[in-house]
Amino acid sequence: MKIRVPEYYKDFSCIGGECIDTCCAGWEVDVDKKSSAYYKSVEGAFGDRLRSMLVDYPIEDRFVLQEHGRCPFLNKSNLCDIYTELGEDKLCETCTNFPRHITEFGSTREIGISLSCPVAVELIMKRTEPITFTVSENDEKISGYNDIDASLYFELCQARDAAYSICQDRSMGIKYRAALLLDFSFALQKKLKKRKCGDVTAHYKDKKYLAQRIDVLEKKYSGYKKTQQMLKEWLKVYNGLEHIKPEWTDMLSKLNAFVADGILNVSKTAKVVNEREYEYEHLLVYYVYRYFLRAVFDGELAGKVQLACAALIMQEMLGCVYCESEDSFSFERQVTAMRIYSKETEHSEENLEVLYKNFDKNKAFSYKTFMGIIFGSGLLI
Repeated sequence: MKIRVPEYYKDFSCIGGECIDTCCAGWEVDVDKKSSAYYKSVEGAFGDRLRSMLVDYPIEDRFVLQEHGRCPFLNKSNLCDIYTELGEDKLCETCTNFPRHITEFGSTREIGISLSCPVAVELIMKRTEPITFTVSENDEKISGYNDIDASLYFELCQARDAAYSICQDRSMGIKYRAALLLDFSFALQKKLKKRKCGDVTAHYKDKKYLAQRIDVLEKKYSGYKKTQQMLKEWLKVYNGLEHIKPEWTDMLSKLNAFVADGILNVSKTAKVVNEREYEYEHLLVYYVYRYFLRAVFDGELAGKVQLACAALIMQEMLGCVYCESEDSFSFERQVTAMRIYSKETEHSEENLEVLYKNFDKNKAFSYKTFMGIIFGSGLLI
């Protein structure tokens, strides 16, 4: 099995009870059937406790959450009683893997760490150099290949490499990188079914072609006048999602006020917010790594890049909100905003599904709207 990870992955380690935002509270804890069966077999008082907190569901079972959404086995020291009583190897798959995200493509397993983890987001965003990836190989036998189109997978791998290059091209501002990434994804989407992504990828590796596309896009969308109207529609969608943390509700309230007031002073605050532009570069690369290749399973590539660009624009807005009230935008504010946004959008299948549906059907999230906001709002520099 080949294992691909971001270069920073080797530096990650959980800090357990010292974490400021434990992953054992705030959302449902899914328990895989194998672990559930073991927990139901444990004898004694702790076994009784395990069984009393397990609820059966068709695919994966769940623990009954306690006050403030805490896992029933998260003790007062923010440590896991299952870990203490039974050992690390007896944790369910969710607790063993999180905050890692793992996706398998045939004989290749890709692993990363989620921005929703305080340690992970700080580890990723504090880097000033471009993110790279490493590939290793182990002796693990492949139990079964995914049912994927090998030729499409190869084309998407080539396209993803081109997407990384766009995201990490520091000769241009983040708005141009985001626009080209989105433009690239929509061009690829048109060719996916016919398996003709190679020609598109070749174009977006060509510096002259990219410069031409920037000229075309900027001339067409720099005068966009519907930013406030469209962002209000965006926030209606975000307000309607399931809210996991009260901090997110507060952030949305601030964003609603910011947009209702017409994103005032954006030209001033955006300059401050974009001073550490590499953080937004890392954000785009994170989304491209985590989601881009998953189009091999469902053929829906554009939506996965819209997810990345929506995250970028939302983070830019949050930065402007904080900068306007505090006259600065600290690294701590940035990683907090990214962590909470990730937790609210990436770790609820229901929320992700709502976003993807809106990317596909809602004109407020159309290609034209994204480009208009990127070039015409002043949020991105």
